[in-house]
Amino acid sequence: MTLEGLNTEGVLIFANITKCKAYYSDKEFDYNYPEGLSELVQQGIVHIITTDEAVEVVNFAFDTDEIDLDMWDYHDSYNYLKVDEGDEIRAISHADFTQMCHHYKGDLEAFVDSSLTLKNILNPGFEKTKEEYFKYELPLIALPVGTWKINVYSLKDENVLGWMEFYMHLEKTVTIDVAKIALKPLEIYA
Repeated sequence: MTLEGLNTEGVLIFANITKCKAYYSDKEFDYNYPEGLSELVQQGIVHIITTDEAVEVVNFAFDTDEIDLDMWDYHDSYNYLKVDEGDEIRAISHADFTQMCHHYKGDLEAFVDSSLTLKNILNPGFEKTKEEYFKYELPLIALPVGTWKINVYSLKDENVLGWMEFYMHLEKTVTIDVAKIALKPLEIYA
C-alpha cells in the first residue's frame, strides 16, 4: 500500500478516526503539541511524525524483506496503532486533525461536511467533491484488525528540493510495553 502527495502541515498523522470520535466525544482537544496528543499515542489511536509541510510518498509493508536497507534509514521509536473490527484509519494533516478534534469532537465526516465549501472557495480551480477530499486529502489506510507496531524508515538520499519519503513496517504484536512508548514524536526532515 502506498500513499502519495500528503499535505502534513508539518506533522504526519496516522489516526484511527473511529477511536478519535469516541475519545473526543467527552474530552476537549489539547493544542499543546506534542504533549496534548500523548494519551492518544499511548492508546494506539494516533501515530505522529514531525516532518516537512508535505510528504512525497509513504509506503506500508508487513514484511521487512520489502524494504531495501541500503536505501532506507531506520528511526527507532516504539509506537503502535490499535485496529478493531470496523475501525477507519486515515492519514490526516495536522490542521485537519486539530479542527476535527476541537470543533467536531473527532467527527471527521462532520468536519468535512462543514469545511469543504470554504476550502473550495479558497482554492478556486482546485475544487473537490467530498469523495475526492476523502480520497486525496484524507486517504484511507487499509489495516487488518490487530495491534500494529510501526517501524519508521526514511529515504537515505533525500533530494534537497524534494519532500520526505517514508516506509512504514507494520509489525503485528500481541502486547505493548507501555513503558517503551515514545511520547515525543520522531522528527524527520528532508
